[in-house]
Amino acid sequence: MRCLAALCLLLGLLAPAPAGVPSASPQHVSRPDLLASLEVLHAWDARRAQAWADVDAKALGSLYQSGSAAGQADVRLLRAYRARGFVVRRLVTQVFAVEVLHSDATTLTLWVFDRVAGGEVVRAGRVEPLRSSPPVTRTVELRRESGAWRVASVSDSGGGPRAARHGHRGPGG
Repeated sequence: MRCLAALCLLLGLLAPAPAGVPSASPQHVSRPDLLASLEVLHAWDARRAQAWADVDAKALGSLYQSGSAAGQADVRLLRAYRARGFVVRRLVTQVFAVEVLHSDATTLTLWVFDRVAGGEVVRAGRVEPLRSSPPVTRTVELRRESGAWRVASVSDSGGGPRAARHGHRGPGG
């Protein structure tokens, strides 16, 4: 069971980065642009969940920009679980809040308050529920390369934002 708890915590995008909510001021974004940014994030999360379910390190790595510390950590974790005979299926990421910090044709920087909300871990035919992780804040930078959005960097604060606990959406909101 400790293994499942550790997996739950580690399945969030992990990367060594400075703690805290970013100091950048958010862009003024229209509702359609915010929805488009959420679509990018949700589509990326769905591709990540599929790579985990397929135990496909190459597909998982392709979701990240070359050299991304977050990508390297995610692939290492997938390989460690594969080596132990674990498969993570139906991985669900729950997004509580998102704010667009920067958006242009090739770069999307988002402040995200989310968590791993569930899934299942399969080993030797036995299925165990994947526990939800605590919500965390992170700044995710995605870059568009060859028509696909890839994660370039992730800054993970490790915990929920103080502002979110007091009803504030995030920086600038």
